[in-house]
Amino acid sequence: MPYPALPPEPPAIVQTVSAVATDSTSVELESQPTIVYGETVVYPFKIPTTSDIAPQMNHSARMLGEAISLDTAAVKDEQTVSRAYYQFSQDSFFTRWQPETALHSATLLSGAIASPTVISQTPSESDNSDSNSDPNSTPQIPIVLPGDTVEVTADQQEFDQNRQLVSARGNVTVRFRQTLIEADTVQVNINTRQAVALGNVSLTRGDQVVRGNRMEYNLAAQTGTLFEARGVVLTSTTGSDFAVTEPTELAPGVLPNAPISDRITAAQPVGQLQTGTGADVEFSGFSLPNVAGNVNRLRFEAERIDIMSNGEWLATNVRITNDPFSPPELELRADVAELNRISQFQDELITRNSRLVFDQGFTLPLFRERTVIDRRQREPSPFSIGYDLDELDGYYVQWNVSPVSVGSFELDVSPQFLVQRAFQDNLSPLDERFYGLRTDLSGRITPTTLFEAKLLISDFENFPNLDEDAYRTSLRLQQQYKGYTLTGQYSYRDRLFNGTLGFQRVHSSIGAVLTSPEYKLGNSDATFSFQASYQDVNAKTDRLDLLEIDRDNDRINRGRFQAFATLSYPVFLWRGEALPPTPEAGLRYTPRPIAPFLRLFGVAQGVTSFYGEDDSQSYLSGTVGLQGQFGHFSKDFFDYTGFSIAYTHIALDGQSPFLFDRRADQRILSLALIQQIYGGLRAGVESAINLDNGLAVDNQLTLEYSRRTYGLLLRINPVRRVGSLNLRISDFNWTGGSEPF
Repeated sequence: MPYPALPPEPPAIVQTVSAVATDSTSVELESQPTIVYGETVVYPFKIPTTSDIAPQMNHSARMLGEAISLDTAAVKDEQTVSRAYYQFSQDSFFTRWQPETALHSATLLSGAIASPTVISQTPSESDNSDSNSDPNSTPQIPIVLPGDTVEVTADQQEFDQNRQLVSARGNVTVRFRQTLIEADTVQVNINTRQAVALGNVSLTRGDQVVRGNRMEYNLAAQTGTLFEARGVVLTSTTGSDFAVTEPTELAPGVLPNAPISDRITAAQPVGQLQTGTGADVEFSGFSLPNVAGNVNRLRFEAERIDIMSNGEWLATNVRITNDPFSPPELELRADVAELNRISQFQDELITRNSRLVFDQGFTLPLFRERTVIDRRQREPSPFSIGYDLDELDGYYVQWNVSPVSVGSFELDVSPQFLVQRAFQDNLSPLDERFYGLRTDLSGRITPTTLFEAKLLISDFENFPNLDEDAYRTSLRLQQQYKGYTLTGQYSYRDRLFNGTLGFQRVHSSIGAVLTSPEYKLGNSDATFSFQASYQDVNAKTDRLDLLEIDRDNDRINRGRFQAFATLSYPVFLWRGEALPPTPEAGLRYTPRPIAPFLRLFGVAQGVTSFYGEDDSQSYLSGTVGLQGQFGHFSKDFFDYTGFSIAYTHIALDGQSPFLFDRRADQRILSLALIQQIYGGLRAGVESAINLDNGLAVDNQLTLEYSRRTYGLLLRINPVRRVGSLNLRISDFNWTGGSEPF
C-alpha cells in the first residue's frame, strides 16, 4: 500500500564490544535460546535463498518455523529496553569485513550460524568505559555493521539460534530498510525474513501507515496480510505545485466561477489552528473546499488487507472516509477494494458493491467500479446534471464514464443526453440531436509540462460532416518555470462571456501567454501580478469599415498583443477569532473554521491591447470595496452572514475591433450576500450592475447544503443562462492518529 515518514533513523551503529572468548560459554550459547534484557546484540546470518523470500500472497506463520512460547520471566527493570541488530550476510561476509571489525569469525561462526555478540546498552557503562583505566581489562573492539540489518527493540527478546527465530515482547519495534513494525509481540524468522506481529500492530512504510490487530509480513518481499486494519492513505500530491491556470482576462463585473461562500472564506485572516479534541488529532492546515481540488488524505478500515510490494493492496469489507473525526459524516463503503498503481502520478481504485453513506444513514449506490486517484478533478458520481441554454438548449444529463489511460495520458469521454431539447423538439433516443459529447485528453510530458485537448460536440446531426456551430475544440501546452507559466494554445469556436455584450465567439485563436506568480509587496498584504500574450485571432466585429462588401460572415483576422498588470491591497478593519476545529464547534458545518472579519480592499488594473491596422484599446480600472463575514457557522440558526460590496470605474482609451474583449461596461456596482438559514443550509445572491444603463452585467443565485466533509451546491445564472449542481468532497490535512470508525 502506498505509505507517513519513518521516525528518525537510529545513530550509526558503531559500538564497542569485548573480544569473544573461545570457551565453553560460547559453545553453550549456540545450543540453547539466548534471552537478553537491556542490551544490544549483533547476530550475523547468511542471506537466504530466493525461494526463502519469494513474494507470496499466502503469507503463512509457518514460515517462522515451529511455534515457540515467549519467555514469561519477569523483566529485570520495567524501564529496561533491549535492542538487537540481526545481520544478514553470506559465509564470506566476515572475511570481507574482518579488517574493520576485528571479529574472530572462526569463533563466531558455526557453519552458517553465529553466536550472538552482546553489547551493553547501559548508559553509565558506555559513558564510563575507558580502556586505559585497567590494563588487564578486555580490549574494546569497534563494530561497523552493514546497512542490511534488522533492528529489534523490545522490553524483552529471545533468540533461538537453532531455529533462527527472534521472539520479542513489550513495546516491540522492528526496523528493516524503509519498513517499521510496532506491536505488543513480534516473532521474526531471520532466514525467511517472515514476521508475525500481534496486538496494536503498526506498519510504517514510505509515506504511509496502517494499523491492525495481527499481521503476517515478509520484510524482504515487502508483502503481507493485516487483519482488522485501519490507517491513513496519502494520495498523489505531486501536482500540488503545478495548478492549471486559465491565462485569460476576466472582464470587470463578471463573477468568478468559485462560489461566493468560498471566496469570502478564502479572504479571512489566517489563524493558527489548534488540536482537534474530537479525534485527538493535530490539524496542520486545511485545503479550501473546491470541486476542482484534491483529496490527499483518506482514513480507512478493513476486515483484511493484502499488501503487495509495489504499493498496491487488496481489502475486504472496506470503509474509506475523508473525515478525520469519528463517526465519519461521509463514507465510501465497498465489499472489496483494490488499489493499483497506474503511473508515477496516478492510482486506480477498483471497488465492488460500492456506495456513499451520509451521516451513518442515507446510502447512495455508486455504479462506477473504477476511480482514478490523481491531482486533477474527478467527477464524484457516474452521472451529473447541467444546464446550458446557449448550446445544449437547457437541461442535460452527463454520463461520467471512467477515464482510459493512454500511456502517460488520460482520456475522458462523457456522453451527454440533451433532455430539454428532446422534450421541446419531440426527439426520440434514436435521433442524432438527442446527444452531445464532451472529450478531454490530458497528461504530463514532464513533471512541469502539461498537455490538454478538449472536444465538445453539441449536435451530432450530419455526423461526421458536422456543422461549424456544432462543435468546439481547444489545445493547450503549459510549461511552468520558477512560478511563471508559459502557455501555448489553440482554440476553435471558443465562447467567452463579456458582461452586457453577452457571450461572444472567437472563431479561432492561436498564440502564447506568459503569466507571472503573485508577488507580495513588502510586509503588507498587497500583491502584484502581470500577464503578456500574443495571439492571431479570427473573431466577429461590428465595424463595417473593417468588413469586405463581398463577405460570407462578419469575422476579421487580426494579431493581438496584450499586456496587463494587477495590484491588489486589502486592509483589515476588524478580525475575530475562529472556534476550535472540532466537530461540535468550528467544523460543525464547514471544512474550515470561520473567522469573522471586516476588510476594505482596493484593486487597480492596467490593460493595453494592440491590434493590426493601427487599432488599440487601453484602460485603467480601479475597484474599491468592503467585504466581511459574521458568525461562526456553528449554531443551527443565522450563525453566518457573508457579504461584499464593490464599485469599479474604468478610464478607457480606444476600442477593440472585436466584441469578445471590448470594454463596454465602465461603471459597475457589485453586490453579494450569503446567509445561513438552518443547519448547513445557506442561500446566496450575487449581482453586478452597469450604472450607466442599468443592465445586469452578471447575476447568480446559489443554494448550498454544507457539512464538514461534503457539500451540495446548486447554482443558477439567469444572465448567462447556465446552471450546475455540484457535490463537494472536502480535503483535510492532519497529523497523528484517529479513532476507530
